[in-house]
Amino acid sequence: MRWLVNRDISGNAPSDLEENAGATSKAAYLVPGRIRCNSAAARGHNMMFPEQDKFKSIGALIPTANPSNLGDVFAEAVRIRTEIHDQSTLRLSERPLRDLRGMASRAEIGWALFKNPQMPSKPLGDGEILQLIGVEFALHELCYCCEMLQDVTDITSSGSSPTRFYLNGVYYYVTSMFLVDRSKPTHKGLPMGGTVIVALNPMGLADLLTPIDAILNRPFGAKSTFGDAVRKLRNSHLVHGDFSPERFEFLVADTHMRDPAQQERLASNIWDLFHQLLLLDLKVNAILTALNPNLPAIISRYAATH
Repeated sequence: MRWLVNRDISGNAPSDLEENAGATSKAAYLVPGRIRCNSAAARGHNMMFPEQDKFKSIGALIPTANPSNLGDVFAEAVRIRTEIHDQSTLRLSERPLRDLRGMASRAEIGWALFKNPQMPSKPLGDGEILQLIGVEFALHELCYCCEMLQDVTDITSSGSSPTRFYLNGVYYYVTSMFLVDRSKPTHKGLPMGGTVIVALNPMGLADLLTPIDAILNRPFGAKSTFGDAVRKLRNSHLVHGDFSPERFEFLVADTHMRDPAQQERLASNIWDLFHQLLLLDLKVNAILTALNPNLPAIISRYAATH
């Protein structure tokens, strides 16, 4: 499994948005699925890229992106990508998508990002503003983890320590932020598990998580979902495991991870999840920009009362 390198979020970003928009990608643009490129040229343009109009549409979005509309542009690019089914075209679409992700990775409070950002259903107190900032920080960390996972798989083996570290990091963050504690009183009446819904629901922002929840609820075997598999890998192995070969074999069998099709499904789901996580990060950032909070004053007031 491979995920795309985004060297912008890793610290090697161009100096500004415009430079990144025109940058030439140097990474290996690989997506889940087996791509057959040999003799593709001999088959002709239409057979090689039957959905090339969609690929071109994503590329055409890059020069239109700026700090005031980047969220809307990125959302449109992700929407177009979901309509691409040809693997060769999907592979090519990672070139313009990578540039857009590079821009998105550097979004900050002050960038409008969306024409009509979704706003909280009520005025937010100082503590809730700080909660929203905490959510944005955690989302950015998880997106960074996804990017670094691709980075290390480009330079090490698939079973290397760095690869395992970042993959396990994805399992940890996704489970903690979106899956755990469904049966606890803190989540009574909530549509999903995790820490993020607890923060966003009282603000009237729970539906921001609908695309994330939909991916986690995708079928992943006869009786389980993608989210079930991620939670099992995190809980039964990383948190409550004992490193025994018997437990490991049980997890592999239970999640059907020796099936190549299941491995492809895992990669595809994480890839789709990453795009929605980055889009969610932009939406939270846009809310903070629209609220325009006086952060030094908020921190001072909060510290004085706590």
